[in-house]
Amino acid sequence: MKFIADYWTQIIFLITTITGFGTFLLITIEGVKCSLRNDILQMYESCKQSKKINTYQYEAILKSAELYFKLRGNSFVKEIVNKIKSWEVID
Repeated sequence: MKFIADYWTQIIFLITTITGFGTFLLITIEGVKCSLRNDILQMYESCKQSKKINTYQYEAILKSAELYFKLRGNSFVKEIVNKIKSWEVID
């Protein structure tokens, strides 16, 4: 009890700092997931009429999807990636 009484200001500062950092981290992860999802959707929309995709877009979608799933993203992205894998890849 004496420790808490002596260092209560430092303990509160530390807890507040850790909580703020945790909140910032969670918000940043959500923002990155949203950005990756939007990039994948934009490339999908630009190529879905012809069902042809160039090599760079294809690699970018696969890499973005990989990162998206590592961040525990869970939406329609898996379905889009599966559709894109069946498209013709052009140079």
